[in-house]
Amino acid sequence: MDFRIGGKEVNAGCPSDGQTHFFNAVYQDIVPNKRIVYSYELLFGETRVSVSLATIELIAEGKGTRLILTEQGAFFDGIDSPATREHGTGELLDALGAALQGAN
Repeated sequence: MDFRIGGKEVNAGCPSDGQTHFFNAVYQDIVPNKRIVYSYELLFGETRVSVSLATIELIAEGKGTRLILTEQGAFFDGIDSPATREHGTGELLDALGAALQGAN
């Protein structure tokens, strides 16, 4: 992970379907304590299944921070879907929440 404007993040994993999934992102905008914008492609094996633009907004709220995630995606050939993406992202955000609760 190269967390700077123009920097890249590459992740690969092999879920239960046995096919390697690749996440290739480029950070488009970073404003400390306010905003992160990145674009990414998702591949299943060598097949590109989607391309997305994601924005994470961080808003101070009381003693905490509100996180707002907005994603615009193009999904190709019915291999991936907005519902699948929303489910997976929800699981990641739930894991983040649990980790932050454990840090307190």
